[in-house]
Amino acid sequence: MHCLITGGTGLIGRLFCAKWLARGHRLTVLSRSPDKVHKLCGESAQGVRDLQQVEGPVDVVVNLAGETIAKRWSNARKQEIRRSRLETTAQLVQWILSQSQRPKYVLSGSAVGYYGDRGGDLLKESSGPGGGFAADLCKDWEAATLPLQQADICVGIMRTAIVLSTRGGALAQMLPPFRLGLGGPMSSGEHWMSWIHEEDIVGLMLHAIDRQLCVPFNASAPEPVTNNSFSRLLAKQLHRPCLMRTPAWVLRLMFGEMANELLLASQRMEPRTALDSGYSFQYPTLEKALAELLGPSHENGEAHPSSRPR
Repeated sequence: MHCLITGGTGLIGRLFCAKWLARGHRLTVLSRSPDKVHKLCGESAQGVRDLQQVEGPVDVVVNLAGETIAKRWSNARKQEIRRSRLETTAQLVQWILSQSQRPKYVLSGSAVGYYGDRGGDLLKESSGPGGGFAADLCKDWEAATLPLQQADICVGIMRTAIVLSTRGGALAQMLPPFRLGLGGPMSSGEHWMSWIHEEDIVGLMLHAIDRQLCVPFNASAPEPVTNNSFSRLLAKQLHRPCLMRTPAWVLRLMFGEMANELLLASQRMEPRTALDSGYSFQYPTLEKALAELLGPSHENGEAHPSSRPR
């Protein structure tokens, strides 16, 4: 099978590329730096700068492109976050519809931000969207794929939770203060955090492709936790205290609007579609996920299993 991926050089994209190539499939990566694709995504991956350079029919499209949302939001920054997702998706949709032999499956990104700040509500895929910049962004990003669905192309929408990895993302940013014994909950710590281990996000992507999940699905572990619990378990795994609580006003001073929508928003997702379709999580609990990511083998400098050839 031939897969075209956008965002293939990112944290999730690189791991997906490795797993896809390990299956013996063909891979084309749309990238602003196609010369870096071999190093980041695999020697047999082909990098292209433009969709018109894609060779041969494509069976699967994976759309993960987008500037990171985890930086302080200025008006210009928010415009770039939106542009990088919506324009790329619109161009991809136009290209797909122009093909004489169209892909059988399209997997397009979205995020937990779709639901907004929802307190303790259990958020299934049938739950409605929330409000705010992140929710509006995700709604529009998902809506950008509607022309594909109207053309009877199978489209899966992946609403991604916090991806746990030591190679990047939220956990990597949290580790330095926690390792110094300076980590702790944010604000009251009562807000819910939905998360997923990096191995499971890719496992779920492959599962969605294999099972042709033509619906939105929550890409999150089945056991979300409060920020208090997350902080306590992370500190316990690192054998450090969990005493330093960061007040909400400090987070708002440092990160502005982003603090309310990304750091303090309460989102308790349930991966109902994944479970009902038969996906089995390798790391269903946070304790197991952190032990795998931060256990003794990693403290001794051994390679993470994700980086080893299989």
